[in-house]
Amino acid sequence: MQETEYLVISTATEMVRLQENQVVCITSDGNYSHISAIGGETFLVSSQLGQVEQLIGTQLPSAYGQFVRIGRGLIINMRYLCYVNISKQKLYLIDPTGHKYVQGASREALIQLKNMTERKYSNG
Repeated sequence: MQETEYLVISTATEMVRLQENQVVCITSDGNYSHISAIGGETFLVSSQLGQVEQLIGTQLPSAYGQFVRIGRGLIINMRYLCYVNISKQKLYLIDPTGHKYVQGASREALIQLKNMTERKYSNG
């Protein structure tokens, strides 16, 4: 049985510890990042998105490809992606509790996300 992997983000004054499947998305806010967890809970950590992206790569090796960076300001957990609207520059994630997360992204980033997802799930 595989041991559960956790994303742990720790600074001198705070720590967030979430199982990989509890993380829905992570958004950038300058030198901070907002981590959205299942059920709509959000944690603000004093780490830049690039630092969080590196932690995901080292702490969650079995989740490679599950977390995808979208443009400069967003990392999503692909298991919760349900809708991409390029013209409105929005993507929607829905967690197992039914909580909906609406995120904005550039047109180019959404085109890449849509194409990547279609390739992954295509029958050919």
